[in-house]
Amino acid sequence: MKTSSPETIDCAPALQPPPGHLREVIIRIVGITVISAVSVFLDFGFAQGGAGYMKAFLLSFIRTALIWNGSMLIIQYAIRRFSVFKETAKLIAFQVIALCIFVMLVELGEIYSAEHFLKVSISKSDKTALIIGSLLITFMISSIYASVAFFIQWKENLLRTQALEKANLEARYDTLRNQVNPHFLFNSLNTLLMLVNDNPVASRYVESISEIMRYMLQSRDKEAVLLRDELNIARDYVFIQQSRFGDKLQVEFDVPEKYYHYAMPPLALQMLLENAIKHNVVSKDDPLRVRVYAIDNLFVVIENTVKAKIDKDPSTGVGLNNIRNRYIHLAGKDIIVKNENSKFVVMLPLFEKSI
Repeated sequence: MKTSSPETIDCAPALQPPPGHLREVIIRIVGITVISAVSVFLDFGFAQGGAGYMKAFLLSFIRTALIWNGSMLIIQYAIRRFSVFKETAKLIAFQVIALCIFVMLVELGEIYSAEHFLKVSISKSDKTALIIGSLLITFMISSIYASVAFFIQWKENLLRTQALEKANLEARYDTLRNQVNPHFLFNSLNTLLMLVNDNPVASRYVESISEIMRYMLQSRDKEAVLLRDELNIARDYVFIQQSRFGDKLQVEFDVPEKYYHYAMPPLALQMLLENAIKHNVVSKDDPLRVRVYAIDNLFVVIENTVKAKIDKDPSTGVGLNNIRNRYIHLAGKDIIVKNENSKFVVMLPLFEKSI
């Protein structure tokens, strides 16, 4: 299974404007200007109080810009805070309440400014009509933004699901390709274990291989497994590799038992350990040091020293992308990847396993 090279990891997308951003800004400016110009006649009657068109237009422009941009920020925050598909009722309730409060505050500020600075006389009924009109216009424009955001999120979820299905198919294919005839292999390993029974190291080596193969077969149809099981298989994998490299490979596990009941995608730890060995020098002069530990905000961290091999196969990033896609699908969380201070660090979020 291929994994990503530390040198080629980019853990955050570039901060570039999304497609259509400039067009949306132009539409917003034009829309605010047009609505402000029309509102001067509808809201203040232009000639009332001798305020002057430019002063009235400026106040209307400020009001419209505040409502338009403020409503967008409220919608964007609500979509980030609540899931469109899982918390639809909370999302709608929050938007309605927040938009009503926000628009009323802006309108009260506009009415106060019109009466005290523009010297415009506004009746109680006109004030009510002004607030209701602004609310209707706000909800009309906000519904457009919310619909677009809903469509974008639906499209992203669809693409994410397709990518996850592809990643799962690739993982299953690799497992099946290596599976061959499991019963034959397990019987052969059991026979080999009896033959090397007098050699504790050889016995442990055979047992570790057997446990890894059994775990791969048992977890191939599971989306998530317990951290406890992942750590056990990771230790077996490390024992096999240390039988090959000896002291050239130094791995430390420091994960308290209080984290064992949390879940993660299967074979994620093994893939990252394999990635570290594959892309770095493992020698007497430059031993590979790996540390697996947990931090309080529910992350398991795999940290290794970086000493890149001179001759190595090009990496496509399938391994890390596979893990990343499964995390986003299962927990709505992304992994964190860092390559700094001669250390390559991958932080895997932990989540509760559903029964």
